[in-house]
Amino acid sequence: MIVGENMHIVFYSTSDVFEAEEKIKEAGIECKIVPTPVTDKAYCGVCIQINEYDVTKVLNGMEFQIVD
Repeated sequence: MIVGENMHIVFYSTSDVFEAEEKIKEAGIECKIVPTPVTDKAYCGVCIQINEYDVTKVLNGMEFQIVD
């Protein structure tokens, strides 16, 4: 799955966000943690913002959703 510019990768827990950030940065990809733009209570309060990149290879095995 390729995400577009300034897409948000949301997770169900904050610990998953930090784990994903570590994996993404270890792969040499720029990302930042930002407030989740989704008000759905199923998500935690922060997410990862990333520019275009095929994140499925980096986040293999993790549960996440990509939102605009």
